[in-house]
Amino acid sequence: MCFADRGFVFLSMPKAGSTALQKHFARHAMILFRQPPGMKHMSAVTFETVLAPWLERYGHPRSDYETMCLVRDPLERAMSWWRYRARPEAAGQPNWTGDLSFAEFADRLISGEVPLGTSSNFVTDAAGAVIVDRMYRYEHLEAATAWMAEQLGIAPPVLEPTNVSPARQGEMDAGTRARLEEHYARDLGLYESAL
Repeated sequence: MCFADRGFVFLSMPKAGSTALQKHFARHAMILFRQPPGMKHMSAVTFETVLAPWLERYGHPRSDYETMCLVRDPLERAMSWWRYRARPEAAGQPNWTGDLSFAEFADRLISGEVPLGTSSNFVTDAAGAVIVDRMYRYEHLEAATAWMAEQLGIAPPVLEPTNVSPARQGEMDAGTRARLEEHYARDLGLYESAL
């Protein structure tokens, strides 16, 4: 969601609360990408190389606005993907997880068999430098919402859960947790550095 005229652009990281924010703030956006997912969830690099120059051409220099996003604990994000991809309507799809334990799904993530993308790839450039100006933790959604509302000069909306993954029993055993923490070490660092 682009609010360059109001001083910020919201980058929608997948499985990190962007749909809930879009529901309430979309009507205030100059530009809104809903589909396809690759545009809705464009990374910071894509934004900086594709959309920022276009905005500048139309009177919104990059120095006039901040980029922001929500980041989620990468282990919780992986668990959310596992639940989301187990939806009955996804049965039969290549990425369906209804027949996998979370440990099996985690092993496939770690091996690269299941490519989900990472928080670090979403917010950094090719050299690994963070290029998003403002990052909020998923758990601090209310703080992000309050900041966005303040920039727009509106009252902060009351957020309702949106695009919630279905309930599914799943445990993260100590071994799986350790493997994922090692695999997502960089993402965990980014998450810890967020507001």
